[in-house]
This record gives sequence, C-alpha cells and structure tokens, in this order.
Amino acid sequence: MKTRKKKKGMYIALLVLLALLVGSLYNSLNGNPLSKWLAGRELQHFLAERYPEKRLRIEKGFYNFKFKNYEYRVREIGADADKGEPAEYEFSVGGWIPKVRVDGIRTASLDTALMERLSGEAAAELQAAFARRVPAVREVTVQLEVVKGQLAENAAWTPSLKLDEPLYIHVMTDAAGASKQQVAEAAGEFGAVLDAGGYDYGHVTINANVMVDKGGKDKYGYVKYVARFDKGGKVSAKDVEEVTK
Repeated sequence: MKTRKKKKGMYIALLVLLALLVGSLYNSLNGNPLSKWLAGRELQHFLAERYPEKRLRIEKGFYNFKFKNYEYRVREIGADADKGEPAEYEFSVGGWIPKVRVDGIRTASLDTALMERLSGEAAAELQAAFARRVPAVREVTVQLEVVKGQLAENAAWTPSLKLDEPLYIHVMTDAAGASKQQVAEAAGEFGAVLDAGGYDYGHVTINANVMVDKGGKDKYGYVKYVARFDKGGKVSAKDVEEVTK
C-alpha cells in the first residue's frame, strides 16, 4: 500500500515538474498573459504622455523571444490618413517592470547625419583626453541622439550642447599586462575626466582587449576584461569581469 502511494506521489511530482518545464518553455518563447497586458498598458501610457498631440493606434503585438521584448506596430491615424498610407512606427517594450525600450516615433525624427558627425567629434575629444591619463586607450566611441531641428546643422561638438538624452560611451583599451585592479583604476580616470569636463553621460563601458593582430586581419583582438559604470559611479577590481575564451 505504501509502495503504491509512493509511486503515485512520484508520478504526480513528475507531472508537476513536466508542467512547470512546459510552462517555462512556453513563456520563454511566447511571454505570458500578465506580462503582455502590462507591456500593452505601459505602451498606452507612454504614448499618451509623450505624444498627446498625435492620434495613435496600437496594432496587435507579438513576443520577441530573442530579446525578451514585446514588439508593437503603432499606426498614426487622423486627417493625414486620407492622403495615403498612415505612418507606422515600431515600438519595443520589455523588462520585469515593462518599459519602452525602442520608441519608433523618436527614431524616425532623429537627425542621423548630424548625430554621426557630433559623435565622431566627441569620441575624438574624449579619446585624446582619456589617453593622456591612461596610455592603454585604443579607441573611444560615443553614442548620442539629436532630434531634427534640435540643433543647427553646423553645430560643433561641445560638452555643453543641450541634448535630451545622456551620452553612452564605450572605451577599448589594450589589456597587455593589465589586471582587474588596473582596469578599475582606468575606469576611475575616465570618470574623473568626464566629471571634470561637465559631460552629461549615462554610462560607460570598457573592454580591455588582448591585441593579437599580426597581419592586419584582427584589429581588436579579443576581450579579456569588461567593466561598466554609471555617472557618478565607482568601479572596484571585483566589479571587473574577466572573459574566458
């Protein structure tokens, strides 16, 4: 009798485990009703707050399992709809507490040519400033956003430019002979340069690469250490991740 009860208990436990595994797999591929509802509500609130002057309709969304986001097409409706196909924009919402990660209306309004030029000017300025403090610096890239009409087309880069989003900065250094402590110290130097210069940045990522280029085929080698800090943040050796090949 006890044996039968034990077998029955094991059978039930296996069924529960199987159901949990199937449910977990389904959620990872398709999301779940609650997160989908929360994502849709977040997008509605975002559109109403950010674009109150526009008449927008959210089309049926789908779950992008690769990026763990809900993807939506948002269609602009109203007077201009009679003149042809209404404008469509792509939005992406994700996270445990859903937030809009991709704003298609903003993306469509960006001045990409001006952004590219200003990003290059900012990167050159920072690379020179960083290299004076950390000779191992090899490359700096800067991402910034400029909406059309926000700045004059001939605007030159300066940290005092009024942008509505902070900078994202990526630094690549030569990892030859470097330790986690040295990468952390380099991060501190970068932060000091940025703060002293009055740069409005969101976060900085650092890749310390082993340069293995012998014949010009592999300019960047491979990553040995990775670190990141937000504005005002500090990096210690324990915050530096060592990447294993």
